[in-house]
Amino acid sequence: MDFIRKRRSKGKPARSLALIVLIQLATLTASAQYMPVGPDDVVDLSPVISGRHYQYWPGGQVHHQPLVVPYIVHGDRPWASDLIILDENTATQTDTPAHMMPPQHSGLPNAHYWGDLTVEKVPAWQLVGEVYKIDGRSMLDQAPPGVSPLFTMDLVKAAEAAHRPMGPGDAVLYWSGYDDRHDLPVPEDRRLIVEPVGGTVPGWPAPDYDAAEYVGSRGVWLMGIDSPSMGGLGPPKYAAQGPEGMFENPLALESHLGHFKYGAVHTEGLINLGRTPNGSMYIALPVKHENSPTVETRAAAIVNPALASSLLEAVKAKRVVDLSVTLSMEHPVWWPGRGVGRHVFPYSRVQPVNYFDGPFGPYWVNTHIMDAHTGTHVDPPAHYGPPPGFDEAAFDETTRRALRDFEAAHGTLKRTERTSDRIPLHWFMGPARVINVQHLVGTTSREDWPASPVITVEDVRRHERLYGEIEGGEVVLFQTGHTDAHFRRFERGRTDQSIKSPLDGLSEGWPAPGPDVIAYLAGKGVKHVGIDAPDMGSVDPVESMKTHWAAVNHDMIFTEYLIGVGQLPSKGAFYVFLSPRLENNHGGPGRAIAILP
Repeated sequence: MDFIRKRRSKGKPARSLALIVLIQLATLTASAQYMPVGPDDVVDLSPVISGRHYQYWPGGQVHHQPLVVPYIVHGDRPWASDLIILDENTATQTDTPAHMMPPQHSGLPNAHYWGDLTVEKVPAWQLVGEVYKIDGRSMLDQAPPGVSPLFTMDLVKAAEAAHRPMGPGDAVLYWSGYDDRHDLPVPEDRRLIVEPVGGTVPGWPAPDYDAAEYVGSRGVWLMGIDSPSMGGLGPPKYAAQGPEGMFENPLALESHLGHFKYGAVHTEGLINLGRTPNGSMYIALPVKHENSPTVETRAAAIVNPALASSLLEAVKAKRVVDLSVTLSMEHPVWWPGRGVGRHVFPYSRVQPVNYFDGPFGPYWVNTHIMDAHTGTHVDPPAHYGPPPGFDEAAFDETTRRALRDFEAAHGTLKRTERTSDRIPLHWFMGPARVINVQHLVGTTSREDWPASPVITVEDVRRHERLYGEIEGGEVVLFQTGHTDAHFRRFERGRTDQSIKSPLDGLSEGWPAPGPDVIAYLAGKGVKHVGIDAPDMGSVDPVESMKTHWAAVNHDMIFTEYLIGVGQLPSKGAFYVFLSPRLENNHGGPGRAIAILP
């Protein structure tokens, strides 16, 4: 302030100087940069979801195995997709309080304030935390058949004595190695869940109510466990008397409620906690289904100490934003196609599969039926890249003509088997470059619709001149503003402006890059490109093919249908997208977040 006063006395307005200082501070903030992620910097904490593994609950009258059905295959069409039918209580999953707590107004036993906290309402900062492990390896399989060995208060306090007191910002992980040992393919697949529930082998380790309640009371908002469930098998410690006993689920309910009474969420079905040291950054991203209590999830840990430390500083300050659209049957989250009858499978939620006052126990769970490219999702190379041995003569004439033009400019289209479960984990995250291309909106002529404004290499270079050269390991996000402007619930008499209207030529398409832009970014070492529009490709199907084929040839991935990208600076944030690790999936609905500088 003294400096400002002196400048004013010489005729320099304080307001001008203050503006200069603010600009300099903004420049310093924008230039702050998280480091890129290498293959050794991150650990996958989720198993592959496979029909060859029994990773779902054995109550066959309610639950079912996961299905990934390749219903659109490379042939006359240039792309492939799958129909996903998934019980949200499968493999790695996030439980919110609404899974075991009825809404407060319901009058049902265990109803609570947090009973309305379904997954889409969980703030993004609550999905990330500092790894804090409670070691229970010594009790693995050390229990009678059909009974779970328990994490007790003594084990929790022993962890605090050995490490430090736990608290807000920690991700407390109950570690025994159970899923690492028992999540196996047939014929050993029944050992994970079926045989313990059947009472023929010891159950999985789980916390008792007192341990869970203590962890929640410390202000911890995120927990996880490498067992199929946070709830153990065996008789309850606190038996409910009278009518409430009718709703009792022995022991399993208690440990869930110990966390949920504090509004915490937890992840079940983890693996690889032995490779994840304390102090790492834990990330568990559930698909953003509307009104769902327990949801399929991908979990990972950043184990590079320097990167984890810098990211956790922002996480504990809650500088985390959600970049994902909400999935519901009332939103435009699936591909409707141009005209009539060219749509993919619409998003459907079977709700509820089971509810609190039903005959199968006091919990709520849904099933989801959706195309692999629903909502915010990943495009792996195998989406547009045909498999080895594919004969391009199977394509229709339009596709063959487009392919000839593409190959003349960009080389022979590669064959690939890189589905989403085969994408290296570190490709899913990295320092974010946000390239604002909103100046392109409104630059096409109505007579040319359906058409998309073209994002050019010069648009990328303009960004580089302002913010520095794009580097390998960065994630490039195109900010078009399209989703923010047009994503809304369906309304009678109003055409969807997000996807359907642009495809049908009733409004301008979203800005989209051509194949030369993808090749340019690949030359910089970029493996991941995202966009806040329904698709990386143009609304012109031929141009869209070429953009996606360029990603195939450069072995890159896209995340599409982001929202809220404007919350990020042009440079300085850290981007993460994770989708459930479904076997042989040609897409992947998931969750995108960003950690701000």
